[in-house]
Amino acid sequence: MMGKPVILLSSVTYAMKGRDLLSRQGIPAYVERIPPSNSSGCGYGLYVPHGADQAQRILSENGIKILGRLEQEAAP
Repeated sequence: MMGKPVILLSSVTYAMKGRDLLSRQGIPAYVERIPPSNSSGCGYGLYVPHGADQAQRILSENGIKILGRLEQEAAP
Protein backbone atom coordinates (compact mmCIF):
# COMPACT_ATOMS: atom_id res chain seq x y z
CA MET A 1 0.00 0.00 0.00
CA MET A 2 1.40 3.39 -0.97
CA GLY A 3 1.59 6.27 1.47
CA LYS A 4 0.68 9.85 0.76
CA PRO A 5 3.43 11.81 -1.00
CA VAL A 6 4.43 14.88 1.02
CA ILE A 7 6.97 17.38 -0.33
CA LEU A 8 8.98 18.82 2.57
CA LEU A 9 9.48 22.59 2.57
CA SER A 10 11.52 24.94 4.74
CA SER A 11 8.63 26.95 6.19
CA VAL A 12 4.87 27.26 6.38
CA THR A 13 5.21 30.39 4.21
CA TYR A 14 6.80 28.35 1.41
CA ALA A 15 4.17 25.65 1.89
CA MET A 16 1.37 28.19 1.39
CA LYS A 17 3.13 29.82 -1.59
CA GLY A 18 3.67 26.37 -3.10
CA ARG A 19 0.05 25.37 -2.56
CA ASP A 20 -1.17 28.52 -4.31
CA LEU A 21 1.31 28.10 -7.17
CA LEU A 22 0.30 24.48 -7.76
CA SER A 23 -3.39 25.40 -7.53
CA ARG A 24 -2.91 27.91 -10.34
CA GLN A 25 -1.35 25.06 -12.38
CA GLY A 26 -4.37 22.84 -11.71
CA ILE A 27 -2.61 20.57 -9.18
CA PRO A 28 -4.38 20.21 -5.84
CA ALA A 29 -2.01 20.44 -2.85
CA TYR A 30 -2.62 20.65 0.88
CA VAL A 31 -0.40 22.16 3.58
CA GLU A 32 0.38 19.51 6.19
CA ARG A 33 2.11 19.63 9.55
CA ILE A 34 4.91 17.06 9.67
CA PRO A 35 6.27 15.73 12.97
CA PRO A 36 9.54 17.64 13.43
CA SER A 37 12.78 15.80 12.70
CA ASN A 38 16.31 16.70 11.69
CA SER A 39 15.45 16.33 8.01
CA SER A 40 12.08 18.11 7.93
CA GLY A 41 13.16 21.30 9.66
CA CYS A 42 10.18 23.24 10.96
CA GLY A 43 7.87 20.47 9.91
CA TYR A 44 5.67 21.68 7.06
CA GLY A 45 5.05 20.12 3.71
CA LEU A 46 2.63 19.83 0.84
CA TYR A 47 0.54 16.72 0.39
CA VAL A 48 0.05 16.26 -3.36
CA PRO A 49 -2.44 13.42 -3.99
CA HIS A 50 -1.66 13.21 -7.73
CA GLY A 51 1.36 14.33 -9.74
CA ALA A 52 3.91 14.77 -6.92
CA ASP A 53 6.86 14.54 -9.36
CA GLN A 54 5.41 17.26 -11.59
CA ALA A 55 4.56 19.37 -8.52
CA GLN A 56 8.12 19.08 -7.25
CA ARG A 57 9.48 20.23 -10.62
CA ILE A 58 7.10 23.23 -10.72
CA LEU A 59 8.06 24.26 -7.18
CA SER A 60 11.79 24.02 -7.97
CA GLU A 61 11.41 25.98 -11.22
CA ASN A 62 9.69 28.76 -9.26
CA GLY A 63 12.37 29.11 -6.60
CA ILE A 64 10.68 27.20 -3.78
CA LYS A 65 13.36 25.24 -1.94
CA ILE A 66 12.46 21.60 -1.42
CA LEU A 67 14.04 19.80 1.53
CA GLY A 68 12.95 16.35 0.43
CA ARG A 69 9.97 14.08 0.07
CA LEU A 70 8.41 11.44 2.22
CA GLU A 71 5.59 8.98 1.96
CA GLN A 72 3.41 9.40 5.04
CA GLU A 73 1.30 6.47 6.09
CA ALA A 74 -2.21 6.94 4.82
CA ALA A 75 -4.87 6.85 7.53
CA PRO A 76 -6.88 3.61 7.45
